[in-house]
Amino acid sequence: MSVVSCLARVPLFAGLSEEELAKVAQHVRHRRLAADEVVVRKDDPGLTLYIIQKGKVKIHSQPSEEGEVIFGVLSEGEFFGELSLIDGLERSADVTTLEETELLMLNRDDFLRCLRELPAIALNILVALCQRLRKADEWIEAFTGLDVHGRVLKALLDLSDRYGVDTDAGREIDLHLSQSDLASMVASSRESVNKVLGHYRHLRLLTIDGQRIILHNVAEIRRRLESRYR
Repeated sequence: MSVVSCLARVPLFAGLSEEELAKVAQHVRHRRLAADEVVVRKDDPGLTLYIIQKGKVKIHSQPSEEGEVIFGVLSEGEFFGELSLIDGLERSADVTTLEETELLMLNRDDFLRCLRELPAIALNILVALCQRLRKADEWIEAFTGLDVHGRVLKALLDLSDRYGVDTDAGREIDLHLSQSDLASMVASSRESVNKVLGHYRHLRLLTIDGQRIILHNVAEIRRRLESRYR
């Protein structure tokens, strides 16, 4: 598949003509990484915009004595690194691949040139940032209004809505996320998250198979989440 064809499938470049996509493609570099490879580190200079062509990455803090915090998971068609390119500051978080991943990259000068010459890209970035802010607001509400049970349910539903695949058994989430990763997403301990998952597994609302989680009744899980808000 050509770079232009790949870019045409990315929401960041929605509304661009084939000729405009070709202009962007002239500046794009390609990079392939294995699972568990670090893409950027917090406080590194922000010199590149990354667009995920294939695979998934996690946005997270560096592991410490207090543990790791996962801020989110991004997949095909999504991008990261734009904040540092816009404000000139260092990276605000670490980014690590969750599986074999292919990235398209634009350096800062080319990225800023594209923004000036192709206003549709700037609008698409604003839309994506607004979506991220709304999602951040949801999680702020979750952390203030939900216990561990509720936060785990919310995380599972969010992952299900974005990455879940419907199967005969239910909605399958296969993101190569461990239960420790899930605990990092909901700011809790692995033991507490295991206990919550065990509870809903006992109720036959979900099944865990390695790093795969299958939600057997998404509607019931959503109802239980809504009932837990204080």
